[in-house]
Amino acid sequence: MGAESFTAIYKQYYRLILTVAEQRLQGRSDAEDVTAEVFRIAWNHDASGNELSLPWLYQVLRNVIGNEYRRTARSGQLLQHMAPLLSAHAPESGSDVVIDIRRAMNQLAPDDREVLYMTYWEDLSGQEIASILDWNPVTVRVRLMRARRKLKAALDRLEATRKVVTDG
Repeated sequence: MGAESFTAIYKQYYRLILTVAEQRLQGRSDAEDVTAEVFRIAWNHDASGNELSLPWLYQVLRNVIGNEYRRTARSGQLLQHMAPLLSAHAPESGSDVVIDIRRAMNQLAPDDREVLYMTYWEDLSGQEIASILDWNPVTVRVRLMRARRKLKAALDRLEATRKVVTDG
């Protein structure tokens, strides 16, 4: 196997994989990203001396799309988990709540962002987070509580800034 076999498979099946991805995802950009990931995996598979085939590509595509669905679902779960913090911060001017969360998260220290992402985005348990970060579970609970408080304060600042700009 080698670059020639990969190139032949790529030329033969790229359009098909992209079309299937487009049918299952929310847009061309997502489909292109997924297709690129499928062929990145195929490149590694081919480089290891394994044979590439259409059935194998379809299975990889199904796995990558499944990962994309789970990522999207986690994004929705993040908003649900954050709802109590956001209830007082619903933007009045039609700006996107996700943008406000992103801005507020970017104002936090890296450790605070990490514990919030691990808890709400990645849906890890306190014990799992403790193990990954080499903290004890009590430390995780305390840091999560503090990170939530800091996120709420950052959201409050964004809301105050929005009011000054709109009332201005």
